Formats: sequence, structure tokens, C-alpha cells
Amino acid sequence: MMRAVRAESFTGYGGLKLVEVPRPRRADRRVLVRITAAGVTPLDHTILSGGFPRATAPLILGNEGAGVVEDPGDSVFSEGARVMFTGPYGVAEDGTYSEWIAVRDEDLTSGKVKPLVERAYKLDEAAAALRHLIEDRPFGRVVLAG
Repeated sequence: MMRAVRAESFTGYGGLKLVEVPRPRRADRRVLVRITAAGVTPLDHTILSGGFPRATAPLILGNEGAGVVEDPGDSVFSEGARVMFTGPYGVAEDGTYSEWIAVRDEDLTSGKVKPLVERAYKLDEAAAALRHLIEDRPFGRVVLAG
């Protein structure tokens, strides 16, 4: 099991709940990544406000993130590699407001991802969506860069 912040409804920030959900498993052409930073974008706000009809609740938001590879499967990434990614996460499938995610191979990039950069996502208008994370700190710490 893992902790995640899930939108139970798309009626605003009150729809966000801290929940326990099954930890994802690595599947074909997917890499299991432990999330170290989840990007917060205006898209998250749009979905949470009910302005994106293709998304359906309940849904773990977050379409971009950074983390550490825990199970690379047969991908080119090695266990322990620092990666960043973006994709359909938090829209068509559960996203990065969680402890782990199974990411498609083609959505991953490694390069020189430094821990500080991982935590330095710009928090646009959607920063308010994480208000309760700051208050409750379910993942230990929250860093706001701006």
C-alpha cells in the first residue's frame, strides 16, 4: 500500500483526500518509480475544478514528476537512476500525487537530475491544491519554490 492525494470529486480543493491505495506494479514497457517530486500545474487546477471532461473521479492528479527507479524491468534505466517524466498521468490514469508510479518507458528521461532540481518545480496557480499537504505533511516535507 501507499499514500496518495486523490481527487474524490472535481468540485474544488475540498475534493482532495489523503488515501491509502495499492502500490502500482511494474508492467510491460513500464518502470516503477518512487516519487521524490510531483509537479503542480494549471492542468491540475482545471481538472480539480471540473473543467476537463475527459478526466473522471476518483483520480490521483499530477502529470509530471521526478523520482528514483525502483524496478526498471527490461528498460534502459538502471535501478537507482534519477528520472523525470511527464505524460497522461493525472488525466487518463493516476498521477504523481503519490509515493510510487509505473511510468511508460518513452515518458522517462534521466540526464543530470539533481535532488534540488527535483524539488524545485514551479508552483503556478495550482499551488493552492497542495495547501493541505503543507498543513498535514503526509509525505514528511513539502518544498514550495517560487
